[in-house]
Formats: sequence, C-alpha cells, structure tokens
Amino acid sequence: MSVTYNNNWKNIITALSSKLKSEMKCPIFSDFYDVTKSNQFIKLIPTGSIQGDVTSKSEVRVFNIDIQYYIMEQKNKNFQDYVFNQVSILEALVHDNPTLTLSDGSKAYNLLIGDLELSIDPPEEYEEYNISGWSFECTHLSNLG
Repeated sequence: MSVTYNNNWKNIITALSSKLKSEMKCPIFSDFYDVTKSNQFIKLIPTGSIQGDVTSKSEVRVFNIDIQYYIMEQKNKNFQDYVFNQVSILEALVHDNPTLTLSDGSKAYNLLIGDLELSIDPPEEYEEYNISGWSFECTHLSNLG
C-alpha cells in the first residue's frame, strides 16, 4: 500500500526562506552540502523533528532548524552595530510572524527562535566570516485524513 504525504520539510523551509528574504535582503541557503559565499547570507540547517500528538486522522510534529547568519568580517567601528541590527531584524521577523502559510495551504504555527549565539566558531571554509546563530522551531499539523 502506498502512502500519501506532503514534503513538509520542503514546504516549511521554502516558506521560512521566503519570509526571511523579504526583510533580510540577502541570499538564503538550505542545501545540506552547499558551500556558497557572498558578503552576507543565511543558512537554514534542518536538525530534526519531534512527534507530538498522533491520532488516526492527524499528526502534530515540531520541526527544528538551525538558522545561521554569515557576514564577512569587517574591521571598522560600525561592524558590531550592523551585526546587532541584522540579528535584531531577524528575531523581530520571527516574533512578529507566529505562523507561516505553506505551499499546500496548511500552516506552521508556534514559530519560536531560540537563544542567539554570537560569534560562532566558523568552519574552515568560512574563516573570514562572523557567524550568529539560533535554533528555530515550528509546529505543524499534518496527515489529516
């Protein structure tokens, strides 16, 4: 028997990318092995999901995604203020939008952005970047039958 499903990961990442791009005005990447560079960009890294309530007609699942904001290091006095401004925009964007409408018409809700970590140690291929990061989660009701 074949299963009926929606690719909720793709739908959530696409909607989140679109929402972030509308305010952040920088590229958004979400491929597992993407090594892309520009002056600043955001990486969405899916980290897992947690199954919640399950009935014969639905499933609640919490999706977890790490959000990392990369910006090329600048040696000037305004750099810190610029980084703080950008991370504040991103935090406010999630706070002010507690739901995401997905391409299948369903909604992700309870959007939460966790604690901010500034100056994450960059991987070798991104040593010239300052990286800030959060854990993001949202809830989705699916498999409605």
